[in-house]
Amino acid sequence: MIPKIIHYSWFSNDPIPDHIKKMMETWKMHMPEYEYRLWDGKKLAKIDNAFANEAVSVRKWAFASDFLRLYAVYHHGGIWFDTDIEVYKSFDPLLNNRVFIANEAGAKGYGKKFHWLTAHCFGAEKGHPFIKDCLDFYLERNFIRTKSKNFPPHFQFDLTISPEVLATIALNYGYDSNGFKDEEQFLKEGIHVYPSDFLDSPQYKSMKRVYSIHREAGSWRPGNEGKMPNYKGTNPKKGKIIHYFKILFQKTLLKFNIAIIRVR
Repeated sequence: MIPKIIHYSWFSNDPIPDHIKKMMETWKMHMPEYEYRLWDGKKLAKIDNAFANEAVSVRKWAFASDFLRLYAVYHHGGIWFDTDIEVYKSFDPLLNNRVFIANEAGAKGYGKKFHWLTAHCFGAEKGHPFIKDCLDFYLERNFIRTKSKNFPPHFQFDLTISPEVLATIALNYGYDSNGFKDEEQFLKEGIHVYPSDFLDSPQYKSMKRVYSIHREAGSWRPGNEGKMPNYKGTNPKKGKIIHYFKILFQKTLLKFNIAIIRVR
């Protein structure tokens, strides 16, 4: 069983912005009895992971968190929250799983589409082998590839993000990453994968199943000002119909091997 611990991080010495504080207030509103553990720069330094230390040294906070989220949940059990998550109801019903996670709402790739998994929000019992396998990706690994400024960021740094790491390792446990599907899956070792509307965004669906929404402040993206999408004003019926025809159009193009654009 997953313990009632919520892990989160804040490495910067800058104050937490008000719009992020508002997201965090929803956590205790719905789960006041949970334990909340802040992982800051001092705690990260004690762990002394080369990948995370290098990410912090160049202020790439999200990549340091990619290591830390797995470290915290593997060694202590509990739930990881990115700070830009808005909670809509208690996570109590999810705690009976050995691991819970969800598909990301947006499918990646052209032609053959696939889902990554919600690194921004997942939970696991202490010492779970799936989390350990993902954590191993960050051991004896460097974030900084070169100190030369003559290269673009993807040459300078290892910008592999944890949603891709989680989805890649999950394939070994029976995960179906088909981007045209967004369905509940039960994998080996008690891993429960939920549809994206549970933990990522409702997209064009009803809010009934939503536990949390990832508002995607995305401070790690160059030029991102932390603007967050608001799904409360979404018209579920109209949006769902539009989304259905986009998917149908995509599948038709695939039959004729025509290049297609990403459907959001």
